[in-house]
Amino acid sequence: MNIDENIQKNECSCNIENGKKIVEMLETERKRIVSELHDTSLQNIAHFVHMIELASLYIDKDPARAKMELNSVSKGLHNVIEDIRSTIFNLRPMTFDDLGLKASFERLLDFLNADRDYIMDVEIDDVSCETDDYFCITLYRVVQECLLNIKKHSHATRVSFHCTKTEQQYEILIQDNGKGFTMEEAEDKANSHFGLELIHEGVNLLNGTIHVSSAIGHGTTIDIKVPLDSHSAEKKDGKDK
Repeated sequence: MNIDENIQKNECSCNIENGKKIVEMLETERKRIVSELHDTSLQNIAHFVHMIELASLYIDKDPARAKMELNSVSKGLHNVIEDIRSTIFNLRPMTFDDLGLKASFERLLDFLNADRDYIMDVEIDDVSCETDDYFCITLYRVVQECLLNIKKHSHATRVSFHCTKTEQQYEILIQDNGKGFTMEEAEDKANSHFGLELIHEGVNLLNGTIHVSSAIGHGTTIDIKVPLDSHSAEKKDGKDK
């Protein structure tokens, strides 16, 4: 077997391995979406159906109570609609197609702080989607998972998000002052909700590096560095063909 054949074989093995990782990431994402829909939207809708049935029993005997129940259902359904909109946005934000990566990051941060739970420190360079779409989508998903972890698990009051761009790389630094965790906790399969495996896989697919540091009571810091050269070259090659 000559050198060229060895190179082709290694490239093929890498492509197969990357393909498997992408499928695993997609499956993890599907499971998360199904879980969110089942645990929130569907259960709430089932509850509202019960409330409507209850209101129908009161509508003749106690119209005031029936009206109160229906008002509660109306407010609840508006919340369900917002939850479903958020899920749709998380699947692929409109701003990602229309305005690019920076606006999508800003929307993610707005979503994180929709209830004004956090004091935010945000700095985002003029990052764009000049690289290939695969690169931008994967990086977006990595950032999304980091921010969802903060919203769901951190109990933080302060969040810092810095995204800087050089000619060679993107660097994303995400910090919170939440409850933190031990790395043993994060690596435990029973605590897979931390999402660190998905984050690591995404960064690896982009040939990047990630450093996670956390301690109980001292918050969490995630430092991600992703090279730009190879992805820009791939997009350029694709256009030249």
